[in-house]
Amino acid sequence: MEIETIPPIKPALSCDHCRDQDYTSLTLGPMLLDGREGELCDWLKEIGFIPRTTHCENTDCNGSEMLWKKARIIDKYHWVCRLCKKKASIRHGSFLESFQCSVRSAVEAILGWCDGIPPEEFTAGDGKMKTSIIKKIYSQCSVVVDWYMQRHPEVTLLGGENSILIVDIFPDGCMTTTPHNNNYSKQVLCVADTVFMPARIWTQILDLGESKDYSKVIPLLLNRIRPHSTLVVTPLLYPELRGVKDVYEEVISIEALTSLDQEDYQRSLKNLETIWESTVSVCQEIQDMNNADGSQLLRELQWRTIFQSRIKSIFTHIVEYQSHLRN
Repeated sequence: MEIETIPPIKPALSCDHCRDQDYTSLTLGPMLLDGREGELCDWLKEIGFIPRTTHCENTDCNGSEMLWKKARIIDKYHWVCRLCKKKASIRHGSFLESFQCSVRSAVEAILGWCDGIPPEEFTAGDGKMKTSIIKKIYSQCSVVVDWYMQRHPEVTLLGGENSILIVDIFPDGCMTTTPHNNNYSKQVLCVADTVFMPARIWTQILDLGESKDYSKVIPLLLNRIRPHSTLVVTPLLYPELRGVKDVYEEVISIEALTSLDQEDYQRSLKNLETIWESTVSVCQEIQDMNNADGSQLLRELQWRTIFQSRIKSIFTHIVEYQSHLRN
């Protein structure tokens, strides 16, 4: 394979990102305005975000289906039993059940999580939302996507014919030109599929032992990268991965790219740094976490790179998660 220097990467908005903005402005945006809370609740019920039906828990009513009624309360609606007239919250059994805030504020917080706004910087439209509640909603969104990614491992398969994938290891690889603390305790295997822009990412915390046995990486990659892909790999892994050339189209060392750069301009390394920017940030963040929490945050990173239409996706996945809990 003839190797050429790659022109500098310019950040670009994906079509999915544009569609996400349209979804917010055309679908959700109007329902987040003052006085439209009833429409928002109707829409949430329609998509299954809050239960479409519920039944009275009074034993005398034999599970009678409750009625959806307008009410002069913060949620604008409640359920009313047609027999005993008992009332029930529209949040019962839903993602919103434990959050002490308005439905609108909770939805706005979900949008803030999708946009990656830190909870300390997020402000709901009514300005009355506590940071502790925002953090709780953000945490629950992370739980949902973690559950989704573990339930759907097929979405993290990468590569295939005509695909170029970059394989590196944090912190010892070629992911950043910025000097960093080499005492990081966790090593992370990172794969970027450059067919997509931004690149789709897959990551895994490694346990290589004190001897750093890089041969342990091979089965992980074979299980995650489709055959006939072209791999551009960190020098740390190149000696090991040369042995899988019968599976992949070609295996190239990152050194082969960087050797073509001018000495005063590390073009290839800077391109790689652009691709890995968000991944490096998360890999640094997980260093003080236990492996379970760190793996969850890495799966959230993967979800964000796969589902660029995040707002529509998170609502869909929350509905699926709630259905799983009920069943």
